Amino acid sequence: MTTATPARPSDTPLPPQKADDSPPAALNFAFPFKKSDGKDFIDEHQFHALLARESGGFFPVSDSGMWHGGMHVTAGGAGTSLDLNNGVRCIADGEVVAYRVDRAYPVSELPALAGKPAVKATYSTGFALVRHRTEFPHGTKLTFFSLYMHLKSFEEYQKDTLLKMPSYWTKVWKVTPFAKDIPKPDVHRGKAAAGQIGLNIRSAPIGRAPISTSVIGILRQGAQVQIGAQQGSWGQIASIESGGPVIAASVGSFADSKANTGWIFLGREHGHQLVEGVLSKSHFDQIVVLPKPVKINAGDLIGHLGHYDQLGEPSAGNRMVHIEVFCDEKIKPYIEQGRAWVDKNAWKIEPTILRIDRRVKLYKAMGREGADAPQTGVIQIYPLSALAQGPKEDQFEEPTTGTDGSKFHWWKIDSADVRRAPISGWVREQNHAGGKVTREFACKWVDFEIHEEAHDPMHTMFATPKAYLDYWLDADEPDVPALAKLSPLAGKVYRSVFTTGSGSHAADELRKASRDPWLQLRLSRLIVKHESEWANPGKWKQLHEWIEQRTGHDPAHEEEQKRIAKLVWWDAVTGKIEGLPESADVFHIHPVGLVGNFRKLGGKITFPMLRAIFTEASSEQLQAVVDELNPRLKDFKLGSRLRLSHFFAQIRQEAGAGLNTTENLNYRADVLTQKFGYFNSHRADAEVYGRTAEHSADPESIANRAYAHKIGNGSVESGDGWKYRGRGLKQLTGKANYQAFQKFYPSLWTDDTADFISNSDLVAEIKYATRSAIYFWIANGLPELADEGFADGVVDKITAVINLKTDSYTARSSNFHAIWKAGLFDGVE
Repeated sequence: MTTATPARPSDTPLPPQKADDSPPAALNFAFPFKKSDGKDFIDEHQFHALLARESGGFFPVSDSGMWHGGMHVTAGGAGTSLDLNNGVRCIADGEVVAYRVDRAYPVSELPALAGKPAVKATYSTGFALVRHRTEFPHGTKLTFFSLYMHLKSFEEYQKDTLLKMPSYWTKVWKVTPFAKDIPKPDVHRGKAAAGQIGLNIRSAPIGRAPISTSVIGILRQGAQVQIGAQQGSWGQIASIESGGPVIAASVGSFADSKANTGWIFLGREHGHQLVEGVLSKSHFDQIVVLPKPVKINAGDLIGHLGHYDQLGEPSAGNRMVHIEVFCDEKIKPYIEQGRAWVDKNAWKIEPTILRIDRRVKLYKAMGREGADAPQTGVIQIYPLSALAQGPKEDQFEEPTTGTDGSKFHWWKIDSADVRRAPISGWVREQNHAGGKVTREFACKWVDFEIHEEAHDPMHTMFATPKAYLDYWLDADEPDVPALAKLSPLAGKVYRSVFTTGSGSHAADELRKASRDPWLQLRLSRLIVKHESEWANPGKWKQLHEWIEQRTGHDPAHEEEQKRIAKLVWWDAVTGKIEGLPESADVFHIHPVGLVGNFRKLGGKITFPMLRAIFTEASSEQLQAVVDELNPRLKDFKLGSRLRLSHFFAQIRQEAGAGLNTTENLNYRADVLTQKFGYFNSHRADAEVYGRTAEHSADPESIANRAYAHKIGNGSVESGDGWKYRGRGLKQLTGKANYQAFQKFYPSLWTDDTADFISNSDLVAEIKYATRSAIYFWIANGLPELADEGFADGVVDKITAVINLKTDSYTARSSNFHAIWKAGLFDGVE
């Protein structure tokens, strides 16, 4: 935790990596909102029930009879039961590749006509596009994208400062008042003038390699710069946006011309941030394709609902977000090969889904059908993890084997009969005598169907624009809403949901299908190929022309086309984003259906996970760490695979394979002179107190001298060096750090009055050793650094905060990559 902390050996055993025949690490998924009480959704049925409240914007056909590639969530619909204050969340691990931020919302205007008042309708063009990459099985990869349209404007964030802004918005680095470097004084000219203060610019970063570096200028307090390359906690200036010119490094000299592209420290000094990220205002009201995509985790903030008034009915409370998922044709072999792998290798993985088919009898009690057992009329899907976390009275494990020779769980589940009336009862999770109940695997994409039939290029659900207009204008034509009038694609979608019946009112039924949560579940398993709404705006003009041929001119159509021109984005990013489908004819996937199929619910840290990292630690120690962390992973900002991998990679280096909680000061005399400045200047003391052939080391005397007058410690005689030597899982060192831990402690552990100043040995106890690591993790902003990804540079940034001048940068990266590639924390959240 300090530059004086000795580095741990880098040649100790590292965690095992997964064998090639094991399934690759899975993506983490999250529903796009939490419930209004801040809790996570247990399964997708709860979300579908809320979406049924919406007045439109359904997948894959909206209430207006138009094709719709995503889903809408509005403040007045599903949003009434969602946590809107904490915003829209990213549905899966990925990286933001493009976005647009409205400085203020654009406004559509219509004049007063035919007795109707003039209209001013605001709308959001803001969006975020996230790229996701997944692999299953090994070698079979898929890139897909999630889109979040109609996000809140910057102006509204300024008005409501309690709302957190998205972290992926392009920022510049601003030098804070805590940066207090000044020019080197001159013998003749004296000290620098007032105001000549800021942040040193160096010729090269201070990092892993012993590169020669010198101060070549000073960036003024308040200056704002763009950062290009980064190494650890150092960033290279790409451009100076404000606050120039650079101050010379020495009084009376000129600033080095190379200072404008020199390196600055992006971290903390004396507990304060020397630079801070502030929003780059040059990126408002335009599509920003990020040259370096920004890592984002499942559940991270994307933005908040933006204002979106329909031209015909503007309302101050009309807030919404459009969410969709799409990919290219690689989805077909991806699903095929995943299913084939599961058919062959199902024994290697655990099932995650309980599927209850139609016509399944729900028993009155475990093993007993009972009289008039209700029968399901719908397909029901439950995450097995959600059932396991449900009430204990709703689950039962067979004590003895059944007639099939196996022992299985029984679950009490809710479903619906053929009339959609709610029913409930018990099912056996496998070989249920009352009907088809199976345990399934997410990677088999159970019940998902791909459709790529022909469709109306003007995005209606009908075969022709004429059929669409006949329907909406109630034309005196035969069979206007019939199945035969739908496009081949819409017809297939209809028959996927309505498997029986004549289809004489297919258009009406399909428009209203998503208002039934059970039908919505079925629709959420359709993967539909269709041209994106966000490309080819000319199709809407053609549709308006068709409409006006029947209804006459409508100025709202012209205004709508202007709005559409501002909303579309596809052509602006084509060829600029790796993995984006070449054609706008893409395969659309229901966002909630995708999350519901793949999300792992509430995984926890386990003893075997930690044993793989700390191979020499005692079982009691490891279990204590598990018990300390699991109940409050979110509070400790450890609720993701990425954060946990970074957290334990650093602890592995600090505490070693044995999870040592006290600093080992058993140094040889010659090592002391290399490790500590005091002993380099007092070599005789190194011989006296260090380990030699004649005597053992004196750890107490070493600590008192090595750490005297450092990190808040007093003199050698005070004994502070020994009293506040390195302890805890991240080696808390120095009185100042112990005091900081003491001050922070009540903010997380209100029911404990431990005193680490008077009783510093407490920090070596595994409970407090773990808590000291959590303190350092949170207090130094390491979770946010961890979220930047899994590259060496990210590991280096964290290492630099923990121990800037350590020689273990490479070892810590090795620790991280071994943990990450082994997938030790897959599913933990």
